[in-house]
Amino acid sequence: MKKTRSAVAAAIILVLALALSACVPSRDACKTKYENAGYTTTPLSANTLELSGEDVDFIYCGVREASSDYIRVVAFKKKDKATEYAELMNIENTGEGAYIVEQHGKVVLVGTQNALDIYNNKGGLVEDGSDSDAGGEETAE
Repeated sequence: MKKTRSAVAAAIILVLALALSACVPSRDACKTKYENAGYTTTPLSANTLELSGEDVDFIYCGVREASSDYIRVVAFKKKDKATEYAELMNIENTGEGAYIVEQHGKVVLVGTQNALDIYNNKGGLVEDGSDSDAGGEETAE
């Protein structure tokens, strides 16, 4: 009976660990998605954003010159650090013309609606300048 309980507990822990580790997208896959949409991507160091390198997994920003769209993707190692950063970014990005801030687990996004839509697989602006029909809704800015 004890062996069965231990095996079930170990299986549950393994499933949870796999599910939680899948929450952070790979740097290269995410970066490639933006490059394919016409963005120029640049890696950033944690120090550039006044963050600790021990807290951050990776950071990069993407800019699409043709549409002035922007995205900053900050992937943290722990969710609580991501939450702190998202709260700070929400304070800094208030008012007219400010960037949108979204938190997805350990990842914080700061950018324009089109750029966030690409991250969220809702379409966004594609390279030829037309809106993608990948299931997203258009949002007036």
